[in-house]
Amino acid sequence: MTKAGEDLTREQRLAGIRKLTPQQQKFLDFYFHKDLTQTASAREAGYKNASVSAVRLLRNPIVQERLEEMRLEARSKYGVTIDKSVRDLLKLRNEAWDNGKYNDAIRAEELRLKATGLLVNKSHVMHEDVSVMSRDEILEKLKEFSRMANNRMKNITPKKTKPQNIVEDKK
Repeated sequence: MTKAGEDLTREQRLAGIRKLTPQQQKFLDFYFHKDLTQTASAREAGYKNASVSAVRLLRNPIVQERLEEMRLEARSKYGVTIDKSVRDLLKLRNEAWDNGKYNDAIRAEELRLKATGLLVNKSHVMHEDVSVMSRDEILEKLKEFSRMANNRMKNITPKKTKPQNIVEDKK
């Protein structure tokens, strides 16, 4: 596959091969090398609607092909594979657990789950300019955020039940 900015040969164009744009390559550089989220990578690459653009980019066959090439390059250059990393993180987790370093063990397990795609961090950032808001408006906005957060949480507190008197059957 041609790199971003390289011209295609006549045969490649006739065969229907398309090339990666410099902006798409910039997105991949941020996503792969800078360890940014897909939305942050799209934002840094200059896309207007970053979250939508990121999803579209990662579904684009040309972008997918280049991302896989980048992974293969890193694997051959550094000897890094997901399997090896997950195995090493498991070893680190077990050693930390055995040594009573529970925070380190939890962190290693978190990284292991992220590497396998079983754990995905999701966050929603809301931007408000509080410098132009009054104290009452800020308090009201905080209450609104609190209500939004409470609506998203599940209450797992067990319900209190009244103790029942157990009467033995006298016969």
